[in-house]
Amino acid sequence: MANHSALANDATLSPRAYTDPSVLNDMTTMQFNEWAFSLGDTQTGCYNKGSLPLALATNDTCLLGFWCKSSGHVHHSFMLIPAGPNSDDEHPPQMCPPTWQCAVLRANQATCPFAQGDLEPLICPGGSYCPPGGKTRIPCDAGTFCPQGSYKPIKCDKGAYCPWASAHQIPLLPLYVVISIDSLLLCLLVAGLAYSKWRKRNKPRYSSINIKVTEDDTEALRALNMSPRCSVSIAEVSTGAPSPNSSITLISTTPTISAPTTRDRHRSTASDISHLSPDSQDSAMNKFLIYLSRAMHTKELGLSFDFEGLSFETSKKLEILHNITGSIPRGTMTGIMGGSGAGKSTLVNALMRGKSSSGTIKINGVIKDMKRYKKLVGRVPQDDIVLGELTVRENILHSARMRLPSSWNDRAIQDYVDSLIACLSLTHVRNSLVGDARKPVISGGQRKRVSVGIELAAAPMAIFLDEPTSGLDATSAASIMRLLKAISRLGVTVIAIIHQPREDIFVDFDQLLLLADGSQVYAGATEEAAPYFEDLGYQFPTRSNPADIIMDIITGNGKQYSSDAEKFGGDTDSLIQFWYENGQYGKTNKRLSVAVNAARSHRLSVNSMQSTAEHEQSLHETMKTRGASWYAQVYYCCKRALLQQVRNRTSFFFEIFVAALAGLVIGLSAHSSDGHLFSGIYHPPFTMMSSAVDYKSAPQLGLLSAMAIGLASSAPGVWVFGEEAPIFHRESSSGHSKSAYYLGKVMSTFPRITIAALHYTVMIGVLATPLMSFQDMYAANLVYFYAIYGLASIVSMLVKREDGPLLAVLLSLILGVLGGVAPPLSQVKKWHMEWFWRLSPGVWFTEGYWTKMVSPRAYLWDVDVASQSIGLTLGEFGKDLALILVIGTVYRLLAYVLMILFKKRQR
Repeated sequence: MANHSALANDATLSPRAYTDPSVLNDMTTMQFNEWAFSLGDTQTGCYNKGSLPLALATNDTCLLGFWCKSSGHVHHSFMLIPAGPNSDDEHPPQMCPPTWQCAVLRANQATCPFAQGDLEPLICPGGSYCPPGGKTRIPCDAGTFCPQGSYKPIKCDKGAYCPWASAHQIPLLPLYVVISIDSLLLCLLVAGLAYSKWRKRNKPRYSSINIKVTEDDTEALRALNMSPRCSVSIAEVSTGAPSPNSSITLISTTPTISAPTTRDRHRSTASDISHLSPDSQDSAMNKFLIYLSRAMHTKELGLSFDFEGLSFETSKKLEILHNITGSIPRGTMTGIMGGSGAGKSTLVNALMRGKSSSGTIKINGVIKDMKRYKKLVGRVPQDDIVLGELTVRENILHSARMRLPSSWNDRAIQDYVDSLIACLSLTHVRNSLVGDARKPVISGGQRKRVSVGIELAAAPMAIFLDEPTSGLDATSAASIMRLLKAISRLGVTVIAIIHQPREDIFVDFDQLLLLADGSQVYAGATEEAAPYFEDLGYQFPTRSNPADIIMDIITGNGKQYSSDAEKFGGDTDSLIQFWYENGQYGKTNKRLSVAVNAARSHRLSVNSMQSTAEHEQSLHETMKTRGASWYAQVYYCCKRALLQQVRNRTSFFFEIFVAALAGLVIGLSAHSSDGHLFSGIYHPPFTMMSSAVDYKSAPQLGLLSAMAIGLASSAPGVWVFGEEAPIFHRESSSGHSKSAYYLGKVMSTFPRITIAALHYTVMIGVLATPLMSFQDMYAANLVYFYAIYGLASIVSMLVKREDGPLLAVLLSLILGVLGGVAPPLSQVKKWHMEWFWRLSPGVWFTEGYWTKMVSPRAYLWDVDVASQSIGLTLGEFGKDLALILVIGTVYRLLAYVLMILFKKRQR
């Protein structure tokens, strides 16, 4: 033991002198420690006193990304960089126990800035790269960057900020692009507001437009007892100075229509519209009727409706209609009157859909599916279903472009729309936004006229109107009804639900169908209605409005007018019973069979025209020409949706702001990492030198990004469809392509998604500076925005629009949590629930982030062990993005199916 102590105290001897294991075996622990502390770093090669080295290899091994330089200095540019540790075949690498400072760094997932011994390899510091062999450490040149552990420089993206010796890049070019886009949007916003103010201050100018009147047009106007002229003027806004060869005429944009002078309640409503003044021959009315006659094609046959024994019950067996029978011939204007809950709207719905609980409905004398004729039928609902973000003209023009014959050019369509707008007395507000109930711009009566105009713009052969005069002043109501009467003379079948009309409106109807408690009270000529009730003992006071008295009678309030109060004055049951027993097949039919004169015989016939094969072929050819092509419908729907977004700019800018703010917050949370978001276990033989692993930072960035994108895009995604269900139902019922509408709306969101994703990616890229390239990060974020918009579309179809944004945000957060981070996907696999997680786009999104931030460092760390630890798969970035796209598309397909099903449920 004395000899051993002497040897231990000999500080001049190298540890290599102790080749005899028995020498050390005989030492006590105290003696060994004393001996170890007595050795200096020149003997052990370790800088920490008392430390003994651990052999890493038996030859000169230096893995990629490590610095194993011999002694001396490295000369680079204008700097002398201290050399790294000594390492060669005679002195293979060793690992030394770390100092406490180094141990703390490694425990906190960092690396020691200095080697712990002469032969200990050092990971190549950030800002420099160490070529294979590890004998050289070279700072990165400008335009390249070198993360910690680089063995070659990485070229920076174009426009990125990469000064000399950069450890990461800052993508400035995308930032400049975002600033440019925002500046452009701001300029467009200011210019748009300025133009809007200028347009309000300057009155529109009108020019004269000529239309060539053909022989067919002349015949059409003769049917209306009009004398056409070869030059018909219409008010149109001039977009520039007139040419020398054109004449500018300031004319009235409202057709001059003289009011009826007679108030005789038994006045006959002539088949012409001779009360139009001669001045109106050069007005928009003439042009509108000419265009309408051209669109009709078939002069001899339009659409007539016969129904017999029509009844309708709800799912709860509540009978709303009972045994309704009647006929609506082609080219007549039929009014449906009754009290609240009498079944008026239900009857119209049954006629339009061709469906009822019992009874038959014939079109042109044949039982057919109403869907065949939906391109030729228009419906004006009681509620004004119009787009508030569009102007009056834009709403009507869209309908015309979608539904008029495809052979019409856009100039003719716009000319037709302008004439219709003038007929509706809307020229002065044609460029005004419609607004909505929360923020109205035009009056309620004007909104009603826009709703009527949307259907008339389609040049229908039959039009159903649910209280078209509700909310209108007397003049506007009379104007619309006279317009409807005029088009009925061209062969358009007009069916209108009317509620307490003025006398001059009431007598314009050719036929009446009166309902009480879901049953018929009267069906026949308007001029015979009052005599029919007079025959029942009712009296119509002098100078009274017969419509008001009839409404009192059929609602059970006609006792004051009845001379036989016990029989008919108290309730409607006796009226209903009398009609079914006597009126429907009795003398009323005889009255209706009497034609007063040849011009009016079509009004008083209750027999609809029987369709022949030739007529059906003509109708079929007409329907084939109606409506824009599918591709054109996609274009018009997309164009309209983009215009809506421009008008609803507050929502658009708010979404961009939220996306940028979310990127700012997430970027700041990762800024301190300086782009170093992953550290793993070094490859052998340097495994023992590894710091504590960091397997969570990279996937957590994906998790936070998924949640931030969901927060920014889910609510706007709901608004795309959430407020347009009534619009879709109205347009699809009129023959619009459902798929074209849906695809156009989806396509309109692409620019919005692109810009929002760009703002988010720029902020997180500049602040977090991940190893992932900007292009890859933007692609991943973009497809995830796409997926969340698809999810929001589903939500918008399932819940009310006021509940949709909150639910969409909640679901998007759930999808983010299903990203495979917490709980890790490796744990989920143990639960045998991976399939469920894989249904979420969040796990594919996180996996894409994981691949791009980890795979490039596979030469330095054992990334396979890391992937197994958290359960994510590496090297499938393209597959990850493709599956996110697939999931987003599936979401949209499900939303489309739900939209169709919801429409059927509403119907």
